[in-house]
Amino acid sequence: MGGVLLRSTHIPGRHCASSAISDIVRFHGLDLSEAMCFGIGSGLGAWYLQNVPNAPSRMIHVRSADIEAKFFKRIGCPFSWSRFPGADQALDALRASLHRGLPTLVQTDIYYLGYYQSSTHFPGHDIVVWGCDDQEGVFFVTDTERPDVIRVPSFELARSMFAEGGFFPMEGNSYAPEAIATGIDLGGVIERAIVSNSRLILSEDLEFQGIAGLRLWLREVKTSWPGLEDWRWAARFAYQVIERRGTGGGGFRIMYADFLDEAAPLCPAIAELGLGRMMREASQAWTRLALRLKEASEGDADALGPVGESIEEVIERETAYHRNALRVTGR
Repeated sequence: MGGVLLRSTHIPGRHCASSAISDIVRFHGLDLSEAMCFGIGSGLGAWYLQNVPNAPSRMIHVRSADIEAKFFKRIGCPFSWSRFPGADQALDALRASLHRGLPTLVQTDIYYLGYYQSSTHFPGHDIVVWGCDDQEGVFFVTDTERPDVIRVPSFELARSMFAEGGFFPMEGNSYAPEAIATGIDLGGVIERAIVSNSRLILSEDLEFQGIAGLRLWLREVKTSWPGLEDWRWAARFAYQVIERRGTGGGGFRIMYADFLDEAAPLCPAIAELGLGRMMREASQAWTRLALRLKEASEGDADALGPVGESIEEVIERETAYHRNALRVTGR
């Protein structure tokens, strides 16, 4: 097929999925900030995972699992990941999309992307592919906070899209929308996104998700964590996931507060209910928790006491915000 390089509309961001979504829709003429994309995708989450392969025995995640699907469907754009039986088929489809003028969102494991030099698997990492050069055997991508287009060897991209050894399997996940509608009722979309996100976090359907997951984490920190062989690694990894690994700080809550502030003129109930302020208070509680996890990872099991206190504060702040956010509708 030769080569192609589309006009990149990448703006460096804080998180892989939200910055990639913003880049894609901007290319198609819908100029939404990263924070707005994160909020429309109901990006907040809280997950407490146990005994995940090739990872600490206890893990916390603070983002929703399907921000991409929620965002595109919510703005009226059909969405489904394209999946493939093998790397050759995935790369051929990727090249075909690029030659049709469509930048493509792909999911990767950073362990196999050379520019990360990562010793840890982290699958589900979104990047945008803007071009390819078949003679040189490279693809051209953009990635979160990096400002420039990055050259990635084809074999690296293939391995990252079909990674083995991470905590969930990769099947060449890619998505290239044909077009994005620009005439949407943004205020209505925002309202539905806020309520949907809060309902999910308050749901009691899964014991490891949302507020229920945080309560499970609190119980285990008080009981079983001191007996875990890798509790220091679990604590350190949790600190990184909350504060460092592409969250923008505060377990994504700072970015969500930015979304709420930006969305307030389109949805007056946000300001009336004080949601932006409450979310910033929650973000500060998450940051305090992260710092106590970091301290605990460098000390002994006695340091888990303050971690438990910080989890309790997070539960209190999260519960108060999300119950209040449900009142956005019908005002």
